[in-house]
Amino acid sequence: MPMKKYTMMIMSDPTAKVRKIRITAPTPAQMISAAVVVAIVAVSLSFYFLLDYTRMKIQMKGFNSLRKENTVQRFQLQAFKRNLEQIKTELESLKDLDHKLRVMANLDKTHNNKYLLGIGGPAKTSLPNEYQTDLSSEITRDLNELSQTTAKQEVSFQELIEFFSEQKSILAGTPSIWPVHGWVTSGFGTRTDSFTGYRAMHEGLDIATQTGTSVIAPCDGIVTLVTQDYGYGKMLEINNGNGIITRYGHNSKIAVRVGDRVKRGNIIAYVGNTGRSTGPHLHYEVIVNGVHVNPMKYIMN
Repeated sequence: MPMKKYTMMIMSDPTAKVRKIRITAPTPAQMISAAVVVAIVAVSLSFYFLLDYTRMKIQMKGFNSLRKENTVQRFQLQAFKRNLEQIKTELESLKDLDHKLRVMANLDKTHNNKYLLGIGGPAKTSLPNEYQTDLSSEITRDLNELSQTTAKQEVSFQELIEFFSEQKSILAGTPSIWPVHGWVTSGFGTRTDSFTGYRAMHEGLDIATQTGTSVIAPCDGIVTLVTQDYGYGKMLEINNGNGIITRYGHNSKIAVRVGDRVKRGNIIAYVGNTGRSTGPHLHYEVIVNGVHVNPMKYIMN
C-alpha cells in the first residue's frame, strides 16, 4: 500500500512567501512496529521498577527488623544496668553489716573501707543508638568491679565466720537487737535538753512507744542494778560481759531482779514515763569499758 503524503503550507501574512513542508504518513506496519517497541520498552521499565521496588521493600523490612532488634537490645541493656544498680545497693548493705560485725568483734576495719568501688549512676529510660556502645562498656566495667568487690567481701565474711565460731560468748553478749519496738525520737549525741533548753550530750537512744510495751534484753547478761532514779526513773543495768553494760530507763515496771541471768529476747521491763521524762519511752544506753557509745553501732536489724 503506497504511503500517503501530506503538505503543510505556512505563511506569516497574506503577502508573504508560502513555505511548504511535506510529511509522509507512516504505514500501518510502521505504526505497529513502533507500538511494539514502545510496549517492549514500557514492559521492560515496569519490570525494572518492580524489581527495584521489591528490592527496596526487602531492604526496608530488614532495616525495620534490625531497628526493632536494636531497640530490644537497648532496653535489655538498660534493664541489666538497673539490675546492676540493685546489686550494688545490696552490696552496700552487706558492707554495712560487715562493718557492724567488725565493730562487735573488734576486728581490723581498715582493709574493708574500699570494698565497694562505686558504680553506676541513674539508669536512663531511653538512649540514642550512639550511646549503646558506651552503655555496654559501662556495664562491662561495672561487672568487673562487682566481681572484685564480691570476691573481697567473701574473704571478709569468711574471716568473720571463723572469728565468731571461736567467739560465741562475745556474740551472745553483744546488744545486736532492738530492746523495744517503737521509733527513735532522740538519737545519740548533742541535743537541746527538753527541760533546760541548753545543749547537752544525750548518751543513748530514746525509743518512744506505748506505756506497758515489753522491753527485751538485746543480749545475754546478768542484772547488776535495779533502782529508782530521779533522772532515769525506774531503771536497770545488765552486765553483758567483755566490758559491755546496757542501761534501760523510764520504765513503768521492772521484770527482773539483781543477780538474774537473762538471755537475748527475755522480757526485762515495761515501757513507762517515770523519772525526768516528757512522755512514755525507753531510754537505752550502751557503755563499753566505761565509755558511752552509740547503740546503733551494734543494732543489726
